[in-house]
Amino acid sequence: MAERLVFPPIVEGLFVRGLSGRVTPLLKEQLRSEGLDLDRPLLPAYSLESWIRCVTLTAKALHPHEPDEVAWRMLGERMIDGYRDTLMGRALLGVMKLLGPWRMLSKAQHGFRTSNNYTEVRITETGPTEAEVWLNEPGMLRYFKQGVMLAMSRAAGGVAASVEVRAFDEHCVTYRVSWKDSGR
Repeated sequence: MAERLVFPPIVEGLFVRGLSGRVTPLLKEQLRSEGLDLDRPLLPAYSLESWIRCVTLTAKALHPHEPDEVAWRMLGERMIDGYRDTLMGRALLGVMKLLGPWRMLSKAQHGFRTSNNYTEVRITETGPTEAEVWLNEPGMLRYFKQGVMLAMSRAAGGVAASVEVRAFDEHCVTYRVSWKDSGR
């Protein structure tokens, strides 16, 4: 497989928009040492390894008293909050609200591919307002994507949306995604 890359929309959503005013000078310098210079225009892509190191540093710096899983999930939610402030994000999240949770899930493969070149998605319907979602997401990024999917489910109109990590290994994760209204 080609090098796994993360694209600017997700980087901008988290670091430029979602964390605006929260990145300390020390964290900014640490991110720069990992290849993310927030004082320059974003690169066309970042290696997955660099992205993971940057999210790790940020989770520890901004949420030092939270368990790692919670800190990473919170950053995933924050990324969607920031992504909403980008041109692409406004358009995508506006459409998701019209689609509802089920159709949002059916478009997940395409949505994740706007942020990276590697995500694969498999969705299995397990009930009228519930699905299992499998992603080939490595390591702790499973919790970041948990936060992303939770925020996206809410944005798609999922009332009382929930995203639980059901099973995982170092290379993939399965979530249970549920909500109260059918959204179909």
